[in-house]
Amino acid sequence: MTDETKPDYEKEIKKAVQLEPNLDVIKPKGHSPPVFVKIDRYRELMDDIQKLRSYSLGMRDALDAMGELEKEFKTAMNITNMVLDKLNVLISSLDMKLFRKPGQAPDEAREIKPPEDIENHVKNIYEQIERLKGELKSIS
Repeated sequence: MTDETKPDYEKEIKKAVQLEPNLDVIKPKGHSPPVFVKIDRYRELMDDIQKLRSYSLGMRDALDAMGELEKEFKTAMNITNMVLDKLNVLISSLDMKLFRKPGQAPDEAREIKPPEDIENHVKNIYEQIERLKGELKSIS
């Protein structure tokens, strides 16, 4: 390559350095504060938006947790109601077996008279309880 065909990089670099950037895109029309103030304000806004987003996500998490607690509470209430129903059935069964005569309706008013000989009655109940204890021990 001769000097004439060789590109002149030095002239191109000087020309590029002397060019001024097109500031019409950056500068807003009318009077405006300096650019560094705008960048600081922009950063503040970005920080505020990030905080709002964080608060929003925190609220969503709290609501989800409350929903889970509500589901667990409803489940616990359902289980408690089922246990209470079973207990009422058991109480009714015991009532029928221990205190009602065969064929007596549960709604019939009854008067339970104390036994005439209380001491013998208590002694018989105590003996029955002791016998049941012995049977339970032999089973286990």
